[in-house]
Amino acid sequence: MRNKLKNIVITVLMAAAVCVTPVSADMVSYAKGPTYTAMQDVYYTKENCVVYAEPTYTSTVLTTLGANLPVRVIGAYSNGWYRIDIGVICYVKMDSVTSAGAIGIKNNEDKQIADAQRTAAELGYEFVYLTLNKEKIIKKDIYNSYVGQKVILYTKIDDELGVSFKMLYEDKVKNDIDLKVTKSASVDDSGARTVQYLFNSSIELKGQLAIFQFKTGYDKAVDIYPSDVDTGEYVMMNTYYTEFSEFAYAPITQVADIMIVESEITNSLTDNQREVMADHRKGIKYQSDDNSEYRKNVVHGKLRKDTEYVDYEY
Repeated sequence: MRNKLKNIVITVLMAAAVCVTPVSADMVSYAKGPTYTAMQDVYYTKENCVVYAEPTYTSTVLTTLGANLPVRVIGAYSNGWYRIDIGVICYVKMDSVTSAGAIGIKNNEDKQIADAQRTAAELGYEFVYLTLNKEKIIKKDIYNSYVGQKVILYTKIDDELGVSFKMLYEDKVKNDIDLKVTKSASVDDSGARTVQYLFNSSIELKGQLAIFQFKTGYDKAVDIYPSDVDTGEYVMMNTYYTEFSEFAYAPITQVADIMIVESEITNSLTDNQREVMADHRKGIKYQSDDNSEYRKNVVHGKLRKDTEYVDYEY
């Protein structure tokens, strides 16, 4: 009887010990899967867009789509997949679709775009023309899908201003790129026309080459004054001539406010002016006007040293 009572006491004490012993956090672990965010948007396929039955490479391939086909995106996974509805629910990798418009040349009669595409090809870049949506937004996930690739994303804000982003080794953008601008224009007594474009939000895009594009013509000199992101002050960049304005390069690492001053010129360009513009068109180091004053320019001081076609090693 005494041994039986002893056994009961021992059992009770052991049970109590189990109840009060803290459970180690290391003993219980749960694998965290990707997060999912519902969406309602229309994106466009890139060439050879592979459609999967599930958001994994090992799932069944349902079909492969060509470029520029609209697909309804209804959700996004944090591990790089979109959930789409094309009559059936299926999945594509984020980097196989794009937002804001169609890929390639939408209007072959647009000389500016055609010239920019040709120049990009000469530099070994893919040229992607984005038609902005009503919100005038380039979404960060789409933008980031091009990071590290040799591609120039181009979007035309209006007939006088366009912006390109040259993809190389830059950091990923953290926010959607807002390209909405407020435009103002004035003409002084000499007939020079000043146009200011104020972006809703200035975003520094490290490692980019922003390209500003102006109306074609043969009778104007255009001074370009990008705004410094830090100070907000306009800084003289270069003078471009509208004869060459189809793809005038303005090498800065940001989307910022910009001011242009147009003045009519009475004579044709000098040989030196044409040499300078030839450098600008190529997007390489400025050979003809490369001097110490130019190198100390505030805007050029923001340039990074990881761009292929601009030599920053002064």
